[in-house]
Amino acid sequence: MFLRVSTFFNNRCARYLLIAGAFVLVVIVLAVNQEPSEPVRVCDPLEPHRVRFTTSPVFDAVALKKTIIENNLFRPLGWTRPVPVPAYRLTGTIISRNSKVPPRALILSIADHKTHIVTLGAKLGADTSVIEIRSKDVILESGGERITLKLDLSAWLRRSKVGFSRGR
Repeated sequence: MFLRVSTFFNNRCARYLLIAGAFVLVVIVLAVNQEPSEPVRVCDPLEPHRVRFTTSPVFDAVALKKTIIENNLFRPLGWTRPVPVPAYRLTGTIISRNSKVPPRALILSIADHKTHIVTLGAKLGADTSVIEIRSKDVILESGGERITLKLDLSAWLRRSKVGFSRGR
């Protein structure tokens, strides 16, 4: 009298489970290795009822390096980019009612602290010229880029401490 001990692999059901598991594993490996041909469905966590369709992103190493350089990790907290100082400031404009007299503008050069009286087409620097003069602003062109100088009226509207005051 011999007792036959059946192992897990001798069981018919267990063999079929192993074969089915191997088949599922092969399908998963093939699916992961293929590029998606249609957009991937992504759920937005802020709006769960909406679904976005996106394509897989392409890695751009140059853009990543540019982001790292622009946003330096070692700058102090609260650092902001310095605002470039404008080269010119509009001091005033002269617009005549007579059509024969061209409009003029008073422009202060910040670098050398000189005031220039300019008309349309005048050159302020090597590559800076006046394109348009209006009552409260002037448009310059410098190196193919348009710069708008606006007239700062707040200096004229401020009350001085020495000036007039309202009496009671």
